[in-house]
Amino acid sequence: MQAVAGSEAAQAGILYVTPFVHEDMAIIAAALLVAQHQLLIEVAAFSLAAGMISRDLILYALGAAARRSGLARRYLIGARVQALGVWLEGNLIKVVVVSRIVPGLMFPAYIACGWFHLPFRRYLLISAATTAVYLPIILGLALLFGQAAFAIVGGWAWMALAAPVAVALMLRLRAVRRRQRRLRSEVSVAKL
Repeated sequence: MQAVAGSEAAQAGILYVTPFVHEDMAIIAAALLVAQHQLLIEVAAFSLAAGMISRDLILYALGAAARRSGLARRYLIGARVQALGVWLEGNLIKVVVVSRIVPGLMFPAYIACGWFHLPFRRYLLISAATTAVYLPIILGLALLFGQAAFAIVGGWAWMALAAPVAVALMLRLRAVRRRQRRLRSEVSVAKL
């Protein structure tokens, strides 16, 4: 019994960390664990929600930290960017909700919220509320599909998850490498 509890704690910990890499894949993995009766849905949902909200707070904090960098302000902030900050503040709910749903928007949008020093409490409340609505819907749908996948292909359902996760991780690493190369070239041009 103790091995099962340790396994459940490890799975919950992994589900907490996974949204930092890819939120939707974390939800799918949780649904598959629940469908196989390896994890209680309450534990999975709590771990995912805590991970999603923590990640949102860290993205905001990264934006706030970048705001304190003179180099970042000098190269990134112009009149158009300032206008974006005003627009973001007026549309904070829309920005957080749409960024949760549309792939690729979350990272820049949530960092921008911190960068423009949008009200932290309001951002946190919207992030938590969006998570509270989005997570049960997507987890429920993923659970339905996960149960169907196990009924049809059995244990091979994990392989169906492994391929998209591997592709998502490779694409994310590729994007990070491109961003790093672009930043290095911009810094070397700026030094000239």
